[in-house]
Amino acid sequence: MSFLSDIVSTVSKVAEVVAPMALSAIFPPAAMLGPLSNLATSMLGQGLSDVLGQLGKAGSLPNFIMKEAQNLIGGVVSQLLKPVDPECMQHVADKAGGAIKDLVEQILGDFKDALQNYKGDECNKGGKGGAGGAGGAKGGGNIGFRELAAILADLEQKQAKNVQNAVQKAGDALGVAKTGDEKKDAETASNQFKAMEESKAEAQIFQALSSAVSEVMKNFGGALNTAARGG
Repeated sequence: MSFLSDIVSTVSKVAEVVAPMALSAIFPPAAMLGPLSNLATSMLGQGLSDVLGQLGKAGSLPNFIMKEAQNLIGGVVSQLLKPVDPECMQHVADKAGGAIKDLVEQILGDFKDALQNYKGDECNKGGKGGAGGAGGAKGGGNIGFRELAAILADLEQKQAKNVQNAVQKAGDALGVAKTGDEKKDAETASNQFKAMEESKAEAQIFQALSSAVSEVMKNFGGALNTAARGG
């Protein structure tokens, strides 16, 4: 599946889990957006750190770059986490944790694929690699701060576009056309308010998740670029 279909499909699953929950009055819908964002942020941050560790063990990433990058992602996550109600956080984690995990695993899968594609492309070019030194790879498809930042920037741009497409589709789905069947149209009209409320919740969920994932990638990439410049 493409990155587009992965993101749209999995975020839709999260919306299906959380939107009805948002209407259940256990917690106000707005109260659950922060926990959703925190859940995605922490899971993605930990996942990226784990991938970096795997690269280091495989010899694809110099040890000092691996450790510094892991420190950077840890700092980014700490800065992005929002104060939330602990009970609400637990409630969201219990109900939507599996769906968020699926989303993060798909993003990490695309991240790994992008890393492998980069290594393969550079090897095919004869190993020109990056600029060398701490900031860039020395050649042969090795990965440095600059390469990690470039890959994250590419994925972040695709992710933002893909989730926006999904939000647009959800908005378009609000305009339910009449069928000509009076009974069916009456049922549609009676359910319109509920459909609108669910769609509002889904739109908020899309926004919370897309923003969380985008902010992790954008801030981590910025920190990597700063490290590549030597501070």
